[in-house]
Amino acid sequence: MTDQPEMSPLTEPEREWVRVRRDFAAQEGVDHLDLDAVAAYYDAVLARSQAEADELDPEELAVLLDVVAVLLGEHLGARHGMQWVTVADEEGPALALRDTLSDAVVFPQPVVGQSWNEQATGEWMGGYVDWLGKQLQQIRADAGTRPGA
Repeated sequence: MTDQPEMSPLTEPEREWVRVRRDFAAQEGVDHLDLDAVAAYYDAVLARSQAEADELDPEELAVLLDVVAVLLGEHLGARHGMQWVTVADEEGPALALRDTLSDAVVFPQPVVGQSWNEQATGEWMGGYVDWLGKQLQQIRADAGTRPGA
C-alpha cells in the first residue's frame, strides 16, 4: 500500500518559479486568460522546435514548455477556481492545481508534455479545459452527496 501524497501550498521559491514564467509569457504578449493566445504560443514553440530541431537548446525548450504549463495552470485557476499546490509522494514533489471545492488535482506539466510528445497542435487546449470543467462539475456534485459532506 502506498502512502497518500502530501499537498501543501507553494513555497515562496515555487511561487516565484510560477511568477517568472507567467511574467515571461506576458512580455511575449501572452495572457493566461486568453486560451487562444496560450494555444497560439504553444503552436509557435512547436513550430520553432520543428524548424530549429538541430539548433534549439533542449534546456531552452524545457523552459518554454514550462511556460506553457504555467499558462495552462493559471488559466485553469482562473476559469475553474483551482489553486497551485505542491504534491509530494515517493517520486518527489511536483507542482499541481487543486480544486478548491473537491479533492481533484491536475498536473499541467505532464498534460502539456503528453500533447507535446504527440506533436498535437494547440487545438487540444480548448477541449482539455472544457473536459476538465465537466469532470470538476461531476466531482463536485458527487462530493456534495457523500455522507458528511
